[in-house]
Amino acid sequence: MKKRILAVEDSATQAAALAHLLEEAGYEVVVARGGKRAMELVLGERFDLVLSDVVMPDISGYEVAERIKADPRFHALPVVLLTSLNDPLAIVRGLVSGADSYVTKPYVAERLLSRVRAAIARPTRTTEPTPPVEVTLLGSRFTIAADTEHILGLVVSSYEDLMFTSEAVRAAERRARFLAEAGELLSASLDADQVLRDLARMVVASIADVCVVDARDADGNSRRVEVAHADASGAALSAFLTAPRPDGSLHLSGDVGPQAARLVVPDPDVAVDAELASHDVRGFIAVPLVARGETLGALYLVATSKDRVYGDDELDLAADLARRAALAVDNARLYEQAQQATRARDDVLGIVSHDLRNPLHTIQLSSSFVLELIGAAGVGLPSLVPGGPPVSLSNQLDIILRASRRANALIEDLLDVTRIDAKRLAVDPLDLDARSLLDEALLDTAQLAAAGRIELTHSWDGAAVDVRADRGRVFQVFSNLLGNALKFTPAGGRIVVRGSVTRGEALFTVADTGSGIPADSLPHLFDRFWQAQQSRRAGAGLGLFIAKGIIEAHGGRIWVESIADKGTTFSFTLPIASAGR
Repeated sequence: MKKRILAVEDSATQAAALAHLLEEAGYEVVVARGGKRAMELVLGERFDLVLSDVVMPDISGYEVAERIKADPRFHALPVVLLTSLNDPLAIVRGLVSGADSYVTKPYVAERLLSRVRAAIARPTRTTEPTPPVEVTLLGSRFTIAADTEHILGLVVSSYEDLMFTSEAVRAAERRARFLAEAGELLSASLDADQVLRDLARMVVASIADVCVVDARDADGNSRRVEVAHADASGAALSAFLTAPRPDGSLHLSGDVGPQAARLVVPDPDVAVDAELASHDVRGFIAVPLVARGETLGALYLVATSKDRVYGDDELDLAADLARRAALAVDNARLYEQAQQATRARDDVLGIVSHDLRNPLHTIQLSSSFVLELIGAAGVGLPSLVPGGPPVSLSNQLDIILRASRRANALIEDLLDVTRIDAKRLAVDPLDLDARSLLDEALLDTAQLAAAGRIELTHSWDGAAVDVRADRGRVFQVFSNLLGNALKFTPAGGRIVVRGSVTRGEALFTVADTGSGIPADSLPHLFDRFWQAQQSRRAGAGLGLFIAKGIIEAHGGRIWVESIADKGTTFSFTLPIASAGR
């Protein structure tokens, strides 16, 4: 005849789970969704045990136990409470209420069933009631009427639960430490295969006797990246797993599912499994490496030693480890794809720039040659309009020369961008007089400023110093900054260029009275192809990116400050070669 258990639990979900567990163990279960209903059922039906949650909305599990034990008809009915070790007074309250035992929540199924079986099997106490004892714990006084056997039983149960909880805490700490170390290792390389090899070697040092890692290529074909073993005893198995089967397939590869981790125990009666069993494989965990919905490979943890037993905890750990590994592999592959794209771009730019330079040089040389031939003769072309004046040939040739120079400058800018990205931008610094460098940098700009009716002034403040700089590259920076200032400063405005020594560096500033730069554009100003005013296609948006790369290649800094409708100031520094001259 089945033993009848009254399960008292106000949560519908937890009540259903508890009832299912007990019914699977062979008990007949009646559920009460509260303490009051539980007492009604106790008064009207026969039960072999009451299993009650402590915290309930009407009356608590302690009160349910007290009422049952206070009634002589049910004094012998075992009561087991579901409580928590988070409250140090819970056990004492259980003693005061007369409960026979307790189970800590969240409970482990086997431990709960063990306590239930023990409480039902415990013989009914026939001794006289023990005189109550007053005890004080954590500032609270309790009256306990339990006998010595009862108290000892609860103390032993408390100790068991404490040890179990302590071991669970230590296991959780070991797991967290292992995953933290794995995360650090997985982030140490951007080579996908190296990530997987490092992972396998780490695993065999902790949670497997042999670890196998596969990678899947773009065509969906798997290849074995690493087979690692913990000691010499695993060498033969590693060699066996490294070699493919006669049909070309990989050992273990058929056991990995598309999503979840699987625990596989070889069956000696199956030919494929018999091979594994012959190498002392007691079981293995197979888990796919999945990132962004794509399977990138698989991880296998193999157990050969008798003291290594895999269960649900190891499955969860393997799944967590595989998720981290898959993300690392995915990041490494994305990085490699980006590198390949960058290399392809650089190759294309190199080819295009070489192929474009030749015809551009031909256009420049030919135009210059024709200009020299016509000299001041003022040779003209017939007008396209009947009766109109002839068209100046020299003006047309000047236009061709300017356009070819702009095209050549754009090619150089694109090449500089690739050099900066690859950290291969070459500078050849010399000791240069900072004041003279500033004077020379503004020679070409002065005429452009005058033509636009913009006031351009410059000055060097303080004693003369030498800077370590590549003259041509620094002129390129000034050209970009002054070019921007001229574009966005209206007629009648001012551009002021200054140089000085500040905090051991040479500081140069280019300030204008233009319209300023929107605040939301400032963080992007030195990005490639960025233009604060997209409607004005005055360039490719590479000048400031290149200027930043040049200054940083010198070991300096560059930044910008801007106020709407008042103007913009670009500042950059160069290292000083000597204290003064």
